Amino acid sequence: MPAQTQLPFAQPAAPAERRQSLVGQATSDAKLRGQVYTPLAVAERMVARMRWPLDGPSLLDPSCGEGVFLEAAMRKLAGLGLGAQRVRAIISQGMAGWDTHASALAACSERLLAVSHELGFGGAVPRLVERDSLVDQGERFHAVLGNPPYLEAKRMPEALKAHVKRHCPVAASGAFDLYGAFVERAHRALGPGGELCFIIPNRFLVVAYARKLRQLILSDCDLRVVDLSGSKVFADAAVYPVVILAVRGRQPRYRVESWDDPADRVELPAATLRDELGGLMPLPPRSAGGRSLLARCLSGAPFRPLRQHCSTRWCVSFHKAGLRDQFTFDHRPDPAVAPRPFLGGGRFQGNREVQPYTIEWSGWWIDYDEQRARGVGNPLPPPEIHAAPKLVLCQNARRGRAALDYQGVVLKDTFLSIRCQSSEDEAAGWLEWMSLVLNSRLFHYLYEHLYGGTRKGGGYLHFLPRYLEPFPVAPPPDLERVRAVHEALVDGTGDIEQAEALVREAWNLSAAERAVLDDYRYPEP
Repeated sequence: MPAQTQLPFAQPAAPAERRQSLVGQATSDAKLRGQVYTPLAVAERMVARMRWPLDGPSLLDPSCGEGVFLEAAMRKLAGLGLGAQRVRAIISQGMAGWDTHASALAACSERLLAVSHELGFGGAVPRLVERDSLVDQGERFHAVLGNPPYLEAKRMPEALKAHVKRHCPVAASGAFDLYGAFVERAHRALGPGGELCFIIPNRFLVVAYARKLRQLILSDCDLRVVDLSGSKVFADAAVYPVVILAVRGRQPRYRVESWDDPADRVELPAATLRDELGGLMPLPPRSAGGRSLLARCLSGAPFRPLRQHCSTRWCVSFHKAGLRDQFTFDHRPDPAVAPRPFLGGGRFQGNREVQPYTIEWSGWWIDYDEQRARGVGNPLPPPEIHAAPKLVLCQNARRGRAALDYQGVVLKDTFLSIRCQSSEDEAAGWLEWMSLVLNSRLFHYLYEHLYGGTRKGGGYLHFLPRYLEPFPVAPPPDLERVRAVHEALVDGTGDIEQAEALVREAWNLSAAERAVLDDYRYPEP
């Protein structure tokens, strides 16, 4: 074992500082009800995946609560054959637990003391400190372990939001969550070779607010993600968790492994995820063929981001109650300045006007008066995003539903407008090609495994520009064939299987990859 470095530990906070703990004030009720604690069996399996204490003895749980992770770490030490004296030194000098609640720390101390005697460690327990873990006092550790508190920014008191932004500026982006701040703080507390092991919601892998934090981790960590989002870890919480294990200061890597079998893993290019996909951390399919397909698509040429050929834009939104009724009509408005056909105009209409390859306008109109809209504080997007030809994609759907618009209809924000970046691509038929791709079984399979964390209630996927623009697309095998197949599908005489065959040909699927798509449960539109 390498020589160990004595690392500084925080001392108990002064009484005044304890009363002002913003993190504790915001999370105390849920924490003390025991609703967010991790089962010991899960904590033990997490600790078993770590190298600690082989690369250094110091370990921190920054939100230790009742001590389940510290107990799991002590039980791991008991099985390593290090000798009682060495283990007692690691526990009492190297291990620490922080929390903002004195009552939680008291319960933790009582629990760990009992575990220490049970395991024959003579009452040695980790250092337990009442303090705010987000405030960096210079402590550094070989490992940081735990289950950080989850709290959305919209539910935080303003003082706590300001506190998080001040101490964890990378994590405090957009509609952030408190667990992200703990991830950033833990990353900062690790030296070269330091190890992070947290259980957090799987939405961390895809949500926009965590993009910069994911990119930070992907830039300097050997990262493993353990997918247990299908397991009911927290009985009383609607949380689908993953475990992230990151070793700082090593060659960046990204691997996903099975909860039940660590050897069942796949590696994806960390640089591509960080730079091309905006820090996306996908959970690959379980099948070998599916993993092969996803890995090939992220490996570069011939696959290129959709944004190289097409732009994807948000459309018309009404931000205030009553504005919709001032601008939209179920008949052609006579006095309007600029009446235009409008998709998604009816209240609660959704996006059913767009089906694969076809648009069925329900007869609504919009007064596209940009000056009047600005006057009521609801600017309309540039009218050119609605110009024909464009591809219309449903923003929320169980699968991709897209159709070409040749009339220049205006789109509500339940749809996305996809237009070619250049007139050359437009003339060459790239919109027709993207129509075939976005309606295909293969696209849905890849999108679901890249962005499954966006899934909404009822099984709906969330199709957004930031997810679509980096999506890896293969060039069409033959644009003349693409146009012919697309035209037949639009006029109702085509065969969907011909479109599917063209997409599979472009992706050059192996036999195993074809078998995966054949067996795939593809949702109805």
